[in-house]
Amino acid sequence: MNNEEKLIEFLKNNHGYISTSELLELKIYKPQIRFYINKGIIERVCHGLYMDTGLLKDEYYILQKNYPSAIFSYNTALHILNLTNKTPSEIDITVPRDKRVRGNYNVHRVSDNYYEIGIIEATSPFGNPVKVYNAERCICDMLRSEKEFDLELQNRVLDYYFNSKDKNIDLLLEYSKIFNIYEKVNTIVEVMMKW
Repeated sequence: MNNEEKLIEFLKNNHGYISTSELLELKIYKPQIRFYINKGIIERVCHGLYMDTGLLKDEYYILQKNYPSAIFSYNTALHILNLTNKTPSEIDITVPRDKRVRGNYNVHRVSDNYYEIGIIEATSPFGNPVKVYNAERCICDMLRSEKEFDLELQNRVLDYYFNSKDKNIDLLLEYSKIFNIYEKVNTIVEVMMKW
């Protein structure tokens, strides 16, 4: 298999993206990278990352390839999880306090003991795997940061969640204790489950 075939095979098996280090592992060096860009097989999407020119750019997937510690959260996670039909105007991510992220994102920083709670893999709007907080974590974040969410959106999210077959009330209550909003969440659960 020649280098071009190896490159095309790699792109096919890796959602159409390849990093500089992965290119080097395939024994494709910098002059050849330029050759494959000029030939129209790959394009550079950001520092150290290339993609198949036949694909649409997936900003969500690219962001996580660049910042593996970034977890989609708040409005962006609600959108990815289909808990709202509103497309967020900017991307919300959560990172540990000590991580830096460059770009026009709405960055939420949390301590390490809260960071990992509720991370799941979901599918980006372009069909690629991304890390996102689960519905229960998103609801807790929404109720803890009420000023960031208008009342209409909160009600819509809660309606979607409580009408979903995938809801996990026990997990929601467990998270609410961790985030010190148990009374608020328990009251909402009691009201919503009576409907």
